[in-house]
Amino acid sequence: MTRDNDFKTLVRARMRATGQNYTSARADLLREGGPSEAEATRRSAPPAAPERAVPTAPPVPTGVDPDEWQRAHDEYRRMLARFLRDGCLVDTPARRRARVFVLLHLISLIPAGRTYSEPEINRILLTVVEDQAFWRRELVEYGYLRRDAGVYWLPEELPERSASERQETPAWEALWLPLHLSNRA
Repeated sequence: MTRDNDFKTLVRARMRATGQNYTSARADLLREGGPSEAEATRRSAPPAAPERAVPTAPPVPTGVDPDEWQRAHDEYRRMLARFLRDGCLVDTPARRRARVFVLLHLISLIPAGRTYSEPEINRILLTVVEDQAFWRRELVEYGYLRRDAGVYWLPEELPERSASERQETPAWEALWLPLHLSNRA
């Protein structure tokens, strides 16, 4: 696997355009005579300071303490800023609590109220992550996404949490996720 960010950017762009996985997009780029990984680095301009694409807070819902909402959203933004650059995941959080913030971000990209095929979910996830299969499984395992016979959907209510899961679940889940899940088309 390459560690060359410039070449990875070209591969990710191809992935978004074609729906291919990383390996296929990389192989096609190299086969079509695109720049090698080393050439992509040499020819590129020095990178600008990384832009941190982290969502802004949605409006405070009725009945929620605005200070609590803002504190939870600030924590969410801080954690995402550690792992996202230009809207793409650049590092997989090792700790489960940090990973939950990424999962909440991914689930925010999937509108509630309809079913999705696996390729549809993969296309949504590929806008942010390279390994859509890993993150799709994480979303299902953590209860943010339901699956049956290759069909996916968002649950109608918050997932049940064990005591250990409640310790690693941020306040943003309890405040924001019910609104997202209830926003059904």
